[in-house]
Amino acid sequence: MKLNVASIKTRLQKLEQYIAELKKHQALSFEQFEQNFTVQLAIERAFQAATECCTDISSHIISVYGLERPEEQRDIFLILAKMGYLDGEYARQMSELVSFRNRIVHIYWDMDLRRLYHYLQKDVPLFERFRTFALQTIEAEESAE
Repeated sequence: MKLNVASIKTRLQKLEQYIAELKKHQALSFEQFEQNFTVQLAIERAFQAATECCTDISSHIISVYGLERPEEQRDIFLILAKMGYLDGEYARQMSELVSFRNRIVHIYWDMDLRRLYHYLQKDVPLFERFRTFALQTIEAEESAE
């Protein structure tokens, strides 16, 4: 079985949009962020969707390459690290993003705005790094053909 490159590229295009949306709001002070509910919702949705792009692509890689099946979605990146595809610390950080995504989705009524703002300010590069990993994986697949 081969990687579905078209599907991965589609998700990477969406990931680019979410990264751009997140970056657009990084210049806000916490006070501005705290007072703008529309921006808060946009950031929550962009983090949720960007994380899902990364987990979708990673799940596909795990499936195609016949790697260990994750018990939970947050394990996806840890499996990729275990098999040498990702750095362990980076995989742990991505795993934390999955936990944060779950909080956004399932405990939406109790969003910690300081935490959300912290993720906005510090963790966008994790998505950019994932984009690079996914593109390198596609390139390796295409050059092996």
